[in-house]
Amino acid sequence: MDFRINDEQRQMRETAQEFFEDREVLERARERIDGEDVVDDLWDDLSEMDYPALTVPLEHGGLGDDVLYLSLLLEEAGRVALPAPLPETLAFGAFVLDELGSDAQKEQFLPAIADGDQRLSFALYESGQESLPRDIQLAATPTDDGYRLDGTKTLVPFGEQVDTIVVAARTGSGTGMDGVSLFLVDAERVDSEPQDTLDRTRPAAKLHFDDFEIGENALLGTEGEAGPTLQKAMDRYTVATCAMTVGAASRAVEMSSDYGSQREQFDKPIGQFQAVKHRIADMWMATQAARSLTYYAAWALENDEPDAARAVSEAKLFCSEQLTQVFADDIHNHGGMGFTSEHDGHIYFKQAKAWETFLGTPTEHLDRIADSHEL
Repeated sequence: MDFRINDEQRQMRETAQEFFEDREVLERARERIDGEDVVDDLWDDLSEMDYPALTVPLEHGGLGDDVLYLSLLLEEAGRVALPAPLPETLAFGAFVLDELGSDAQKEQFLPAIADGDQRLSFALYESGQESLPRDIQLAATPTDDGYRLDGTKTLVPFGEQVDTIVVAARTGSGTGMDGVSLFLVDAERVDSEPQDTLDRTRPAAKLHFDDFEIGENALLGTEGEAGPTLQKAMDRYTVATCAMTVGAASRAVEMSSDYGSQREQFDKPIGQFQAVKHRIADMWMATQAARSLTYYAAWALENDEPDAARAVSEAKLFCSEQLTQVFADDIHNHGGMGFTSEHDGHIYFKQAKAWETFLGTPTEHLDRIADSHEL
């Protein structure tokens, strides 16, 4: 199995890196941290490059690329902490629409995603502490014209900056995946409030559904049978966040290496001291390993490999434990300057910590790996 990127993929990565740097996206992330609304302008820029069309099928106006190709793009996006719902729209939203959507739903949403006219996110958590999808409890009660949603969703990525939200609810009495349904909900209709989270580059929202009426055309797929697709979508999103974390770690290694060759102590660059040199080498090795695990997980998902679920959990577990340390080491390598808010390492570190437990804690992913070896 050869995971070396081909010429087309290499050109796409180089173009994406130039694009993100030219648009000063990292500065936009800092503006987002300060509370400015940057998503609309950024999305217009992304749409000019056809990035929202990446994983949309060809028959619906997209480019028809796979999860691995998306991971390469998101790796470059991670280098600049992209403050836009690109992974939510492509890794999650476009996927569930393609898997479960009716012909009418696909015609309505997929071309709009490809054109940059639709941004999507998802609402899964309710308390923020539960295991997914086991503990989904938001009730979707059938009515004469559709369904009525009652409950609250929390930690919805970009919940107030997207157009449509994929809401997970329980339409049956089962547990786990049984009885879970997915609904397309117009974000403007939902009563929402912003949430203050550790990663302020990627805002989250709490959504309140109180006797919230939706039509029957809001249901994705067959009632109560969305669980398996939901799990696959969660895995794709997990790989997407791993790819962004790998990109951020790659940038952290570069910053430490550059600083190590410039900052001098005792009349020589600090990068020549073993304590710093070895730490940077360990950072580089961890980043390369995380990249390999992420690429394989993306490939396994796209090809429905038997070990795909395990590969996703292995990538997530490694990124959560090892790359968080990479960002901490980068801050350490920069000394006193590293502990100031002006240092970019803080953005990457907080984002990695926010993703560490999102859609599965390290313990849950470790259990998933163990369970896969028992089969």
